[in-house]
Amino acid sequence: MSEFDLTGGVAAGEAADGMVFNLDNVSESTTFELIPKGTYDAVVEDFTFGESSKGNAMITVIYSLLDPEYENRKLYDYMVLTGDGKDFGLQKLKKFLVRVLPEQSISNFNPQTLADSGDAIGRECRVSVKIQTQKSGDYKGEKRNQVADILSPENGSFI
Repeated sequence: MSEFDLTGGVAAGEAADGMVFNLDNVSESTTFELIPKGTYDAVVEDFTFGESSKGNAMITVIYSLLDPEYENRKLYDYMVLTGDGKDFGLQKLKKFLVRVLPEQSISNFNPQTLADSGDAIGRECRVSVKIQTQKSGDYKGEKRNQVADILSPENGSFI
């Protein structure tokens, strides 16, 4: 079995079943530093179309922050397009398209076509971030960052 050091005492063979981890120095609890409420320069790192855990059509956008203090921190934004939450999701999607991809038609929009094209990837924008306490699920009571609004890159204000 050929091995190489990945990071921090991790060695991997050629196949996944050959992976060996040294977990002696791995903490059992993780702390996640919240990004303060505010507006940040960002770039769209990923734009995918799929399904939510409830089976609703959903777009997932991953933003990578550009501000030096939080450079490369990721923010995940979920836009539910059907079922519960669709009104909010569709409004957020329209803002995203108008402010980040103004050349994209909003009267004949196909989310899968945009996801497949990759045209959203690399687009600069500004994201307004808030802190929200999770109301349910495995993370109930935990504070998380949430993308509250998507702004154009030119001036950071509403179009």
